Amino acid sequence: MDDHSAALTLTGDIGGPPPAPPATRRAAEAAAPATPATAPAHGLTAAAAAAALLAACGGGEEAPADTGVAAAGAGTDTRRRAQAAALAPSPRDAARWLSQASFGPRSPEEVAALQAKGFAAWLDEQMALPATGHVAYLDAERARTGKRKAPEEWSYEAVWQQWLFGPDALRARVSWALLQIFVISNIAPDIRPYAMSSYLDLLNRNAFGNYRQLLQEVTLHPAMGYYLNMLASEKENPAKGTHPNENYAREVLQLFSIGLVKLNADGSPQLGADGKPVPTYDEAVVKGFAKAFSGWSFGGRDNTVARNFHKYDANNDALWTQPMKPWAMYHDVGPKTLLDGRVLPAGQSAERDLADALDCIFHHPNVGPFIGRQLIQRLVTSNPSAAYIRRVAAVFADNGRGVRGDLAAVLRAVLLDPEVRGDDTDARPRAGKQREPVLRFAQALRALGARSSSGRNAIHYLDSPEDGLGQSPLLAPSVFNFYSPNFRPAGPLAAAGLVAPEFQITSETSIVGSLNFFAKLFSRGAYGSGATRLALDYGPLAAPAMVDGAATGLIDRLDLLFFDLQMSRATRTRLQTVIAALPGGTTSKRLNRVKAALTVVAMSPDHVIQK
Repeated sequence: MDDHSAALTLTGDIGGPPPAPPATRRAAEAAAPATPATAPAHGLTAAAAAAALLAACGGGEEAPADTGVAAAGAGTDTRRRAQAAALAPSPRDAARWLSQASFGPRSPEEVAALQAKGFAAWLDEQMALPATGHVAYLDAERARTGKRKAPEEWSYEAVWQQWLFGPDALRARVSWALLQIFVISNIAPDIRPYAMSSYLDLLNRNAFGNYRQLLQEVTLHPAMGYYLNMLASEKENPAKGTHPNENYAREVLQLFSIGLVKLNADGSPQLGADGKPVPTYDEAVVKGFAKAFSGWSFGGRDNTVARNFHKYDANNDALWTQPMKPWAMYHDVGPKTLLDGRVLPAGQSAERDLADALDCIFHHPNVGPFIGRQLIQRLVTSNPSAAYIRRVAAVFADNGRGVRGDLAAVLRAVLLDPEVRGDDTDARPRAGKQREPVLRFAQALRALGARSSSGRNAIHYLDSPEDGLGQSPLLAPSVFNFYSPNFRPAGPLAAAGLVAPEFQITSETSIVGSLNFFAKLFSRGAYGSGATRLALDYGPLAAPAMVDGAATGLIDRLDLLFFDLQMSRATRTRLQTVIAALPGGTTSKRLNRVKAALTVVAMSPDHVIQK
């Protein structure tokens, strides 16, 4: 590994003759129905200095020619979806799908099963699965341990229980994407565990539902009410010099729905006569929404008693798991200015004002492209084309049955769009995104069959860039998430007008820290200790037929598990060199080869970048 210097310069190749077809790929092809010929595997030119590594993180300007896989949507798209559902995906596209819609492939058998089933049927099955319960995990831990008070660590464990062991992988990925849009964070830390876990249950419950319902449940959840100060926000009191808190009103507009500027259906900004983007709202609108959202406090309390509005026992877990309730005496009943000149009349109830305000947001034309683009970024690619965004936004506006905001239809559009399906990734050389650090960790644990003797985990704080991953669920640094969807690293990407959100938390420190994290994981063969020690199963990788000799079987398996069958020639050569330098022949020596190979995988640009 001497080619990885302190400058962390990693090189690979694009194009050129592909490596010999891996045995893993041949096995998957043999196990699946016949498919059209696949395109050659290719790599990714990258330097670990962020700008060069990022060169693979863009998106094409227009969709490629029709591949037979169409976006879900209205009208003629129905016929194209039916045609797409009838096609068996190739091994590579199936592996890519599992990285985009779950946490990556876990075996050749899983890839072959997806090929036989097809994408549409897989989506149907995943969307029909019940959600893994987060509050249920806290309840079970409380019963097991006898503790009266749940520690915050249980909420973090519940996330990883779903990610690692839950059958609802698609729901887990989508709820994680939604948590990065509708952010709450315990970075303070001061959000109660039942509040966090109940909020995750909310996101799970609404992952395939309607955006309008999701928006309402987010607005009235006490975790969000506490985090962004809508909880116990009261009407203006001139005597005290107070007014309704504007925090949630501002963020629900800027971050959760429409953004700062008016958008065209393809996500591009609308420009005014002066050539500048047209703002979506001003301070008067923020104040209007803040008034519309005033007068809400904890549910489970008598809202006819004024003192209950501010006086409550925050240690009562039940208060954190039910929607907030309105207190009429604390609601601002004056008129409210909302978006695009709409004014709510005076004298309305808190319930009516909130419903009207959320309807106003929901029907704004920005929501489809604004939310659609971010779902694309979180699941598929950082720089979707304008046409891709337009197609997804059209499905948000109408799912083909006259329904606006159908997230299940939107997700089908995101994942089945012709811009992202098919094997010819060379035709979209700028398509891709960085795999988030926590998703790389989840992928490694799942792909290597991590299990503990208790069936539980103890994954808690991964947010340190020095000795962790620089990212940890429920510990975003602010309501702006770990990174902005519009982050542009200085250099060639910014000059090309491309964004690379995940690189906002990528630095020399985090690169070295995450490499050390994964090297330690693979060296130990486990994460954690005691009954929650997640032991990795190296058996499938360390079999003599896989590791001895040129270790072609091992490299092919790593190609499927960590590269979606897109390993570059440079990475394959690097792995062959590292493995050949280590003796084999015995079980312990084979394990050393596997561990060294996995460490190389963790630092390889064509693994870090999802294509």
